Amino acid sequence: MKKLIFFILLVAISATSFGQYRWEVTGGATFSKLSFEDVDSDFGTGFFFSAGYGYVMGVRAKTSIVFSVEILQRNSEIDLFQSQFDLGDPVFIDDPKTEIKALQIGFNPKFRYLFGRGKDRFRPFINVGPSFRLNTSVEFAGVDLESDQYEQLVIGGVYGAGFSQMIGEMFDIMLEVGAMNDFTDNLVDVDSKFFDIYARVGVRFRIYDARR
Repeated sequence: MKKLIFFILLVAISATSFGQYRWEVTGGATFSKLSFEDVDSDFGTGFFFSAGYGYVMGVRAKTSIVFSVEILQRNSEIDLFQSQFDLGDPVFIDDPKTEIKALQIGFNPKFRYLFGRGKDRFRPFINVGPSFRLNTSVEFAGVDLESDQYEQLVIGGVYGAGFSQMIGEMFDIMLEVGAMNDFTDNLVDVDSKFFDIYARVGVRFRIYDARR
């Protein structure tokens, strides 16, 4: 019985190893704008960090599925004097412009299509996929909101384009720009969806398989 279990585990590990494509780590800036009822809002600057694993599909390594975990800070500037959102205790500030900040962690499986051939050193690509994110904290006008004032799970989409440049048999450098949008609100019972433009750079590296 033990030998059978060992054999099954060995086969599973071997199959997984054969399918390995690239691990990737990227980071950069996000520029986020929150739709907030009928209140004016502007883009704010935050950060984005992602670590993922790409699994190759099809021939010539043109298509892959990339599974990424991510952490991001999304900031947007709004006009507090126009806002009707209830913070609880009164907040007194000198500047009518203030920020809403959301720190999120999430999971982003995305489909990637690469142009060119599998052995090309320079390869443009496009990405598209859903995002599933948890709000770990939300701050509005300098006040940390209670967990019942914001939604825990936010579902959205990610759409990007970029390129990778091979710098050796094991590594690529990559650059990506794109957009993210929320399908669900961030605040409870309030129209509050983020739209982001992002830019990030990173490294992609091969563990086992020689395919790109």
